[in-house]
Amino acid sequence: MTTAGQTRSTPQGQSWLSFQPPGWWRRRERLLQATGLAAALLGTQSLAASSPQAADVRLLLPSEGLLAGLGDGLRRGYGLAMEQSRACGLRPPSLQLGWLPPGADPGPALASMARSPLLVAPPAAPLATYGQLAEQQRLTVLLPLQRGSSLERLPELPGSDRLWPLVPGRSLEADRLARGLLDDRRSRVLAVHDGSAEAQSLADRFGSSFRNGSGQLLGPTQEPMGLDAGSAAALEQLAADVAWYSPQALVVFTRPGSALARAVQQRPWPAGLVIAWPFPAGPALANAQLGVDPLSRGEGWPAFERQFQQRWGYRPGAVESAGYDTGQMAALASVRSAGKAGWNLNWFNAKAEPLPLCSALKLRAQGAAVRPRGAGSHLDLSPGQAPTADLRLSQRPALPSSQP
Repeated sequence: MTTAGQTRSTPQGQSWLSFQPPGWWRRRERLLQATGLAAALLGTQSLAASSPQAADVRLLLPSEGLLAGLGDGLRRGYGLAMEQSRACGLRPPSLQLGWLPPGADPGPALASMARSPLLVAPPAAPLATYGQLAEQQRLTVLLPLQRGSSLERLPELPGSDRLWPLVPGRSLEADRLARGLLDDRRSRVLAVHDGSAEAQSLADRFGSSFRNGSGQLLGPTQEPMGLDAGSAAALEQLAADVAWYSPQALVVFTRPGSALARAVQQRPWPAGLVIAWPFPAGPALANAQLGVDPLSRGEGWPAFERQFQQRWGYRPGAVESAGYDTGQMAALASVRSAGKAGWNLNWFNAKAEPLPLCSALKLRAQGAAVRPRGAGSHLDLSPGQAPTADLRLSQRPALPSSQP
């Protein structure tokens, strides 16, 4: 067993959770301990990834790359739910953290350690791997930060009846954008995407949703079109299509700051044309813009936002709310009713009235099927199916004309 302060090396590509967390994380932990914050994050629960003891919940965090910074917000949201559970009279479930590289298979490490009945997967987890793991080890797996197109294939995977997404998929953003345009009486649009798998998936979902709302997709194929932003000829053709078809909006599926986004922002477009994005509207342009705020909200968002800001001194975002909803589900799963804990989540009822955490804990102990008030979604979820949420539109008016 590794003691505090010792370090052990891991062969590249492996992710043994019994090893010490990354050096940058240990330095952060020492700083938090020095200021008295570390204990407050998760009360008296175990935080050491090197502990061999069994824990009720195992939370996996990315050890490197762009996703590594998400751990703080996730833990703070989770910790707030644990603090509230304790105030409601519940002894929070024990927790063990583990670190592994993004996309790594945790199976070998988890198989060699005492089993935790509830596993919290890291962001962008490989779903086929976690489905097989859940099926083999009879685990319940929460997916607090899984939003990509992989969710669309989740119901088809082995073990999907044990995988629970806690946040809405990005497809909800495409649906919200379609509804926003139709509500604004812009029923004739031309849609393009940058050719990436994620953008194409969102564009296709938008097209289906828009047509179901009696909208009309314009263009040579009447489908969202792939566009190479590096091709001057392709951009000239797009400008010609806009002039020919006279759409009320140009809907651009890409990432903020991408080559396609910059190309669209830099070109002149007909007056009155709205530029629509699957993300918040960016810098002001000569044309009005419509976008979608990706921060999803559920019935519990107002109370959560207020309590989190009081606790931590800053406004929470999607990561913090995902951590909080993960904590709510973990707390409710730990409650013993009729002598048994509910790690299989059979007590969860997506159609029940959403309740504050204390009320849900009380009814859960009485054997009732419950559903907590979600902060980041409506928590109207089920195994293999992502929940819904409220998404706000992001609007930016056109720059004032320089014409007299």
